Amino acid sequence: MFIDDLNAIDQTELRLNNAEAADILHNVVSAYDALFNRFEKAQADKKPLYVLMGEYHNRPAHHIAHTLLIRALSDLTQPIVTALECPINITAADHPDIKPEYLTKNTVSKESAANIDLLANYNTSEYTPYSGKSFELSLCHQQDCLVTIFNDIARNEDHSLNLTNILGTNEDDPSWGMSPKSLNGVTLRNIHMSEKLVEAVKKYKAPLGIQICGQAHVNGSKHDSPKESLCGLLKAQGKNVFNIFWGAESAMLTNLAPSELYLSQNMPDRFIEYDLNEAIEETNPKAVENYTLEKDYVHSIYDALGIKAPI
Repeated sequence: MFIDDLNAIDQTELRLNNAEAADILHNVVSAYDALFNRFEKAQADKKPLYVLMGEYHNRPAHHIAHTLLIRALSDLTQPIVTALECPINITAADHPDIKPEYLTKNTVSKESAANIDLLANYNTSEYTPYSGKSFELSLCHQQDCLVTIFNDIARNEDHSLNLTNILGTNEDDPSWGMSPKSLNGVTLRNIHMSEKLVEAVKKYKAPLGIQICGQAHVNGSKHDSPKESLCGLLKAQGKNVFNIFWGAESAMLTNLAPSELYLSQNMPDRFIEYDLNEAIEETNPKAVENYTLEKDYVHSIYDALGIKAPI
């Protein structure tokens, strides 16, 4: 099992060679152990476990941790639903020419394979943030045991929320086109994401449903109510929930028992920001330089761990 491979790595020796790789590894195996205990309880109750993985979008270490942990969990149980905080109107159905690179006879869901293939190889440019692309491709490689869905509310062209499915087509409604970062916008997104995650877990009879999202969605923040967070909404329905906070400094732990969470320890917090979602000839040299820095960082972590990178 992959978790056994991770546990076999000598963390003391690893720390001498690459301290950040050692910190990521420590957090992944610790989160797995805490989650495993919660998963066993959910299995005894004959209920699925909903795992909420909170990230900072611009932290490469968080994407690497997602990649390693989901790969380890795929040995524990199958199928697993992995829900991404991506608008539902990013869909391979709009691109009939898409031929998923990783579609095989063992693929759990052809729609899932097409969607994740679209995200990793078609819908974003070659120079999308490297650690995120690496994570997406790791999901592509596991479509024989994962079902990947996009479950955030649809977006308009100006990136405001498209609430057609909720409000109908009445664009005079004051809620139409609200910001996805406003209080009401975040609440509506959490409701939508939780509903779609639960639907997918039921459809595929998955013992494990994983939501990957910005950490404020998990259990709220200083601006967002825990009651209207993903955890709050799922617990109100009587669901078994486990929360992972890769960003410990901003974790909201209100109303959470110790058995319901993993709080990271010394997770690397370096970030490399750039915008390369344009034609490469229009991209500034600094952005290309930062892309290269992130690429080198991601591969340095995998090389130190002795694990082949997804890309």
